[in-house]
Formats: sequence, structure tokens, C-alpha cells
Amino acid sequence: MLTKLNKNLEAISEFLNNISKVVLGITVALMAGIIILQVFLRYVLNSGFSWPEEVTTFLMAWMTFLGSAIAVKNAQHINIEVFDMVIPRTIHAYIKFSAKAITLLFAIFFTYYGYQFATGSLDYKANTINISLFWPRVSLVVGGILMSFHLIVFLLKDIEAGVKK
Repeated sequence: MLTKLNKNLEAISEFLNNISKVVLGITVALMAGIIILQVFLRYVLNSGFSWPEEVTTFLMAWMTFLGSAIAVKNAQHINIEVFDMVIPRTIHAYIKFSAKAITLLFAIFFTYYGYQFATGSLDYKANTINISLFWPRVSLVVGGILMSFHLIVFLLKDIEAGVKK
């Protein structure tokens, strides 16, 4: 039963990761386009818009937290590999599992307080584009949920691998 659950959760995790990659690509392309437009307007036409800095800052927030979720899924966050060489193989799996569990607790904490931060700014508007500050700040919540989900999938896989031994 755990194997079937893990396969289904892994498929969902992979699907969410693929969506995150597409959205991240669109976000980066938008940022690049807006920045190129603003540079062209300022230095070629001696003109410019007032909104690009604000929009690219908000897109940067989304890029950061979606990128973090993708990094969690691909196990690409910073890792101190020297510990892998020093830690005895007998406890290596326990240390890795504990690190994932602690990271999950951080992601849950991060998501909770990100939600508080985002909902607390529903009534505040961005200066130039006049949207609620909720929209850039909800990127904390989306990124935290994605990270948490990927970590839960990893932990369940580790538990299943431990059960099979």
C-alpha cells in the first residue's frame, strides 16, 4: 500500500515540479523582457516607465520561491559533502532522513508565517502598479507548500526503503 501511495505522490510531485519549471521560465522571460525594454527606453529614447522596477521585484520573489521548490525536488540545495565522507555508513541514512525532516519543519514554519505575512498585506497596495501586496507575497506560501510536498514525498520514500530492509 505504501508503494502505491508513494508512486502516486511521486507522480504529483513530478507534475508540480514541471509546472513550476514552466512558470519559472515564463517569469524569467518576463523579467528579462521588462528589463530590456526599460534599458532601451532609458538609454536610447531618454524616456521610461515607472512600473518596471516594482514588477521585476515582484517577479523576482516568485522566481526565488519557485526556484527553491525546484531545487528541493532535485536535491540541489547547499550540501556539506565532507560530512558524507566522515559519517559512518551505518548512520548515514538516519542523518539524511533527519536533515529532510528538519527541512520539512522549516518549510512548514516558513509557509505558515508566509501566509500570515501575505494575508496581513491584503489591504496594502503597490505604489506604481496598484495591486495588492498579497500577490507578490503569496509566493512565500506557494513555494513553501511545494517544498513541503516534495519533502514529504522524499521522507515517505525513505520510510518505505527502511521498511523493505
